[in-house]
Amino acid sequence: MELQNQEIILGVTGGIAIHKSLDLASQLVKRGASVHVVMTEHATRLVQPMQFQVISRNPVLLDLFNSGSDWKPVHIDLADRANLLAIVPATANIVGKMANGIADDALSTVAVSVHCPILIAPAMNGYMYQNPFVQANLQKLREHDIEIVEPASGALACGYEGVGRLNEVDVILERMTQILTTPKDLQGKRVVVTAGPTREYLDPVRFISNRSSGKMGYAVAEAAHRRGATVILISGPATAEPPTGVELRNVETALEMQEAILDVFDQTDIVVMAAAVADYRPQAFSHQKIKKTTDQLTIPLEKNPDIAQSLGQRKAHQITVGFAAETSDLLENAQRKLVAKNLDLIAANDVLAEGAGFEGDTNIVTLIDHAGNCQQLPLLSKRDVAHRILDRVVAMMQSGN
Repeated sequence: MELQNQEIILGVTGGIAIHKSLDLASQLVKRGASVHVVMTEHATRLVQPMQFQVISRNPVLLDLFNSGSDWKPVHIDLADRANLLAIVPATANIVGKMANGIADDALSTVAVSVHCPILIAPAMNGYMYQNPFVQANLQKLREHDIEIVEPASGALACGYEGVGRLNEVDVILERMTQILTTPKDLQGKRVVVTAGPTREYLDPVRFISNRSSGKMGYAVAEAAHRRGATVILISGPATAEPPTGVELRNVETALEMQEAILDVFDQTDIVVMAAAVADYRPQAFSHQKIKKTTDQLTIPLEKNPDIAQSLGQRKAHQITVGFAAETSDLLENAQRKLVAKNLDLIAANDVLAEGAGFEGDTNIVTLIDHAGNCQQLPLLSKRDVAHRILDRVVAMMQSGN
């Protein structure tokens, strides 16, 4: 049972999706967790506390004046024991209270008392969810490293169609499990991750770029942060949502990315280069928009610096990880890059394979290390690929290789 000995506070508010919280409580108990439910007054209007008590096999906290068997106030006792606080569903009301430090009932007081990770799963009418004040409150929570399971889109209980539905229980459960079981094996380490494409400008309005969304690099940055590292994410113009808890440095060109990495490299322990850096840039930049005056346009290109190779020549104690996005001869090309750039590990993927290309949420990679060990991974989410890569990096650090 993967959640054995985990103490979880399940906060339940008065959202119409509260019935899913009963299922979530049941699933957590089946996985071995000790679940302590805290309900708001409005939640008790929709579901009887006894239902949660029977499922969780623990008393349900309803107000701050519940007397416990210990001398400690019940909410402080729960806060001290908790490994995770999960609020499912999270209404606009509890989001606003948390974002502004308001503690006027049992749940909001528990929320300001815990010193463990917090996850919330918002669920509300679509217009409420998109309200700028609600969005500002959610952003404030993100900035304080609170995990948010974004609501899904579809038919809402109020009759509207759109975003606002509580996400599926399996999705929430997976995120909770990930928070509780992720090792803190990168505590004290400084990790630099590059992500996204670069842009090489022809003129003020046009540039050469590629299809990279940044999702793979952002997943690595998020995973490293979860494992306790201090993370600097150096990103080109990505379309992915930046993870919370990391330092984001935005760049555009390959030269800017190189400068940003060299600025922090000597004080870094691990570098993961997931960015799709342009190999070439226009030889000359036109300060005026290039006009369509001829049937053909020739643009001379010059090589960009090879960032991975320069780091391979410079590194001392650092572990460097690269990516090889290929369309043919995957393993041969990846092995060649590994050696030429003096990498410790390379993640090779065939971008033509279904589920492994740009812009998606999954990847299929083969990990090759400097000793020649080759590990082919199945189709996984980019988040899972990120953790597999970091598993290998941690193993290298522990073995001294």
